[in-house]
Amino acid sequence: MAETAEETDNAWWTKPTFIISAIAVVLLIGTGIILFTFLGNNEETDAAPPAQPQTSAPTATAAESVTGGSICGLNATGGTTMTTAPENVEWEFLGGIAAPKSAEHGPGLVDEQTGVRSCYSHTPEGALLAVTGMLAASGDTELLMETTRALVLEGPGKQRTIDSLEDRLKSGNTSSVPIEVAGFRLLSYSPERATVEVVLAADSSEGKIYQTTASDVVWSDGDWHFNLDTDGSGGPIDGQITDLSGYVPWGPVSG
Repeated sequence: MAETAEETDNAWWTKPTFIISAIAVVLLIGTGIILFTFLGNNEETDAAPPAQPQTSAPTATAAESVTGGSICGLNATGGTTMTTAPENVEWEFLGGIAAPKSAEHGPGLVDEQTGVRSCYSHTPEGALLAVTGMLAASGDTELLMETTRALVLEGPGKQRTIDSLEDRLKSGNTSSVPIEVAGFRLLSYSPERATVEVVLAADSSEGKIYQTTASDVVWSDGDWHFNLDTDGSGGPIDGQITDLSGYVPWGPVSG
């Protein structure tokens, strides 16, 4: 991997970074999230090695609760590391991207009107599924916007992301191509917050191309929420990698 990180100008799920030939993957995440637009750009960027997560306090309006189970009663327990993929995970498509679901780790709630998936276990596995669920929501821009409204902590970064998604909907720039979750690694974990890196893959004429991005999530009011900086950035890593070395393989294909 390269030794320098790509600068993030706004939320990792709303900025163009992932290039496949003439197709740029526009990450839309918290934290998880991708749309594809034709930009005629074939630059390539490398992801940085693991970095320390943000330490600034989240701008939540409600007091944080860092003990106990989730708001929907998921009481799974776990450690502070995760070197193997969660077991008994099912995958279902949200738009063009498959999202994970686990009876043990969530999502325990799916809003019937908006489709927003929420309520994840207070564990590393729950944090992973929350971040990956946000990424998968990018297969549907309206779903992504509603998920951002529901699961991103209040602040300028959240509003900037919502404004960007609203502009995308108005422009009709929501075309997509197949992409899938391919792996992950847990960069840090505590009961209060976690930083999760997820790798996504797409096919090109030369084989698989991998994009990795990390997201900071905070345990607040019985669920994992995304913590964005003022500029909308949400994690320490964002870029292209050559293979899955150093990552735990995980996705609709691997399980």
